[in-house]
Amino acid sequence: MDTGTDRTAVFHRERPRLLAVAFRVLGSDADAQDAVQEAWIRYARADLGDVRNVPAWLTTVVTRLCLDVLRRSREDPAEPAELRSEQADAEEGPEELALLAGELTEAFTVVLDELTPPQRVALVLHDVFGVPFDEVAHVLDTTPGSAKKLASRARGRVRRSTDASGADPTGADDARRVADAFLRAARQGDVDALVRLLDPGVIRTADPQALPPGAAQRVTGAPAVIRETRALRDNARRARTATIDGRPGIAVPSGEGLQAALVLHVEHGRIVHYDVVADPRRLALLHVEP
Repeated sequence: MDTGTDRTAVFHRERPRLLAVAFRVLGSDADAQDAVQEAWIRYARADLGDVRNVPAWLTTVVTRLCLDVLRRSREDPAEPAELRSEQADAEEGPEELALLAGELTEAFTVVLDELTPPQRVALVLHDVFGVPFDEVAHVLDTTPGSAKKLASRARGRVRRSTDASGADPTGADDARRVADAFLRAARQGDVDALVRLLDPGVIRTADPQALPPGAAQRVTGAPAVIRETRALRDNARRARTATIDGRPGIAVPSGEGLQAALVLHVEHGRIVHYDVVADPRRLALLHVEP
């Protein structure tokens, strides 16, 4: 029997993932909160008699609400020609389908506005959360081939923007040393060391699963990031540095798996951006090496 209590419990369980999806599509905490709240209202009123997969239904509702927000804010057409096209771009190998984590997280702070709304949805759902293209196609009301083409075009735009900004001037060994120093400073609560390691305009993005209730998924500026880092010393004690999808990072273990992973973007010896991955679907996609 479908009761109000059952629905509340299901939504409470799914809410962190829905917030993570909405934030990655919209790039705004406030807009993400609004989209998820509207999804709850629709969910509470909906007839779910024919719905077999409630989490997928909720993802569809939230993502379509995000699309509406993007199109209103940009007055963007729905790209009818692109969405109707059933021919996908050339086949890509596994390494092409999986963007470097740092490259992808940078997309949300650098090139988000360069992507059309459907491209953003296809990239986020497939590349960030591992949603199959047939499900992405259902969200976008198009074909799997067109959904794949949208993600491929988005990937290309991200790469071109990354290439145009120049290669990361910090070598892999130096970046790993920065990660080691950052973890050590976080463990010790060493504010002076954190100030030296963080760019003044550093951006921290995070999945809701890694944050206290109500905390922002995006924090900007070294002072705010340092305050947060000092408050998370318990996790830092259990963490270890790692290479995550080819980028310097920090892994927080949980049993035989991961509780969270921090993917760092280092330039000129300082951390300019890091993303805290804690959504189970995202964690499952990461390649972590000691």
